[in-house]
Amino acid sequence: MLYTKPITEITYVDVIDFCKQSLKENINLDYKLDVDTGIAKTIAAMANTWGGLIVVGVEDEDSKPKLPVEGIPYREHIEEQINNIILGNITPPTFPEVKVCLSENKEKMFVVIRIPQSNLTPHAIRGNTRVYIRTNTSNEPEEEITIEKLGWLVDKRKKSLDLKEQLHQEADRRFEKLCRIQGIKNFRHNDVSLMTSPLYPFEILTKKEQLIREIPERMRTEAWGRYFPKTLHRTSYEAINGGSYAFISNGQSGYFLYEEFNHYGLFYHREDWCKSDKDEETGEIKHTGFLHSYLSEIDLMIESASKFYSAVGYWGLVEIKVIARELEEVNFRDLPAPKGFYKFDKLEKRPIDNNLEFTKEVSVRELVEKRVALVTYLMLDLSWALGFTHIDEEGIGRLLEEQGRL
Repeated sequence: MLYTKPITEITYVDVIDFCKQSLKENINLDYKLDVDTGIAKTIAAMANTWGGLIVVGVEDEDSKPKLPVEGIPYREHIEEQINNIILGNITPPTFPEVKVCLSENKEKMFVVIRIPQSNLTPHAIRGNTRVYIRTNTSNEPEEEITIEKLGWLVDKRKKSLDLKEQLHQEADRRFEKLCRIQGIKNFRHNDVSLMTSPLYPFEILTKKEQLIREIPERMRTEAWGRYFPKTLHRTSYEAINGGSYAFISNGQSGYFLYEEFNHYGLFYHREDWCKSDKDEETGEIKHTGFLHSYLSEIDLMIESASKFYSAVGYWGLVEIKVIARELEEVNFRDLPAPKGFYKFDKLEKRPIDNNLEFTKEVSVRELVEKRVALVTYLMLDLSWALGFTHIDEEGIGRLLEEQGRL
C-alpha cells in the first residue's frame, strides 16, 4: 500500500498494483500525468489539510487511473525538479517524501510524492498570495481558502488537539482506576509515562480488533536485554473504547505497568521506574531512579512506536511525550560509564522539580531515520533537568553503540 509502505521500498510494480484498485481521487489522493509547477498547488493544499499522496505518471479518467498504467518516460533529476518547484512556489516550503519508481528496463517511471500533514500552516502559493485546502470534490480538488474556511481549518486543528488531550486524559484515568482496584496507593515515585500520538489525530487508523494482539506483535522491539511493548506475552490485552490495554501490578511492592493502544494512533506506556529499598542504617525507605532506565526505555519506545505507525498506516507528524512525576523523593543514579571510559557513574542527584515533561514533534520517517538523534535529544534535556550537567552527546552515543543501537 502506497500510504503505508516505507517510501524507500515502494516499487514500480507497487504503483501498478495500487492503480489497479481504481481508487478515486479524494481529499488525500491525487493522480498527475507529469510534474509541472501546478503540482505546487496540490502539495500545499494537502499540507494545509490532512496530508496526502500524489502519484505521478498516471492519467486519470473520471478521477480514477486510466488502465493499464505504465508510467512516463524516465528522465533524470525529477526529485530536484520537484524540490525547485516547492522552493520557488510554496511559502513556507514543505518537503514531502519522494520516490522515483523505475520499470525493470529503466525506461519508464512513476513518482510517488507523500505529503505529511503540516504543523506550519498555512502554506501559500503564487507569491505568497493564495492559500488552498484539499477537498473531496473531484472537479475542484483544491479550494482557495476564505476567512470562513480558514476558521474551519483552525477549528479542525483545535478539535484534533482536544481529541489528543482527551485520549491522554482517558488513559491516565484508566490507569489510576486500575491502581485503585489493585490497591496500589503509593505509586507516585518516578512514575513515568511515555506517549506517542499523531500530532493532529482526526481519523481512525485501524480496526480496534487488531489492537488486541496483531499490532502489538508487529511492534515488538528487542534490545538492552528486554523487549517492548513490555506487556507483550506477559498478560492478556483487554478491550476498551477504541482500543486495548494491558495492566500488570504488584500490590505489595507498588509496582505497576500499564500500556494502551488506541485506534486514533495513541501508544501509551506508564510504569514505575523506581527501586525502593529500606536503608539499613536509618530504616527509612530510599527511592532510587536510574538514568539508564530512561535511556533504554525511550530508545525502545521510539523504535516500537515507528513500527506501530507502520502497522496502522500512518506516516505523518507525531508527538513524543515523556512525563516523569513525583521526583522530589527520588535519588537518581548517573548513567553507567561506557566501557573503557571513566565517568562519574556513582553520582546521585535529587531533582528540585517534582514533575518534568518533555515533548518533541517529528515525522514517522524521523522515528526511523533519526531515532538515535531523538533519543539523544530527549536524554540530554532530561539529564540536565535532573541535575546531571556532565552528560553529553558523546557519552550517550557510546552507550548506544555498546548495545548495538547506532
